[in-house]
Amino acid sequence: MMTGNGLVDGEIHDLSLEGAFIHCLEMPNSRDNFSMVITAEGRLISITAAVVWTGTQRFSNKNVLGGIGIRFEQIFTDDRRFLKDVIANHYKNKISRMVFKKEKS
Repeated sequence: MMTGNGLVDGEIHDLSLEGAFIHCLEMPNSRDNFSMVITAEGRLISITAAVVWTGTQRFSNKNVLGGIGIRFEQIFTDDRRFLKDVIANHYKNKISRMVFKKEKS
């Protein structure tokens, strides 16, 4: 992420079409919009985002991570469509694995 304070490294742990939770050790200034580039299936996607909250997030695997919740302010229409397909495929595969595990039991 390129913020007013410089470059901040982070890792996305929860992604939607509207925003994401990003685990990062250094918190960007929450009043500034910032630019970021994410990589999905080899494609670089440029996004302008805003911080909507900072803190910790608990995941189903019991991991608790510190970071920021962001809202996408600007993303190209083609990139948003591509991201929609990536997210849909991720959850489709996740549901298929859950159903397969249930059938094996």
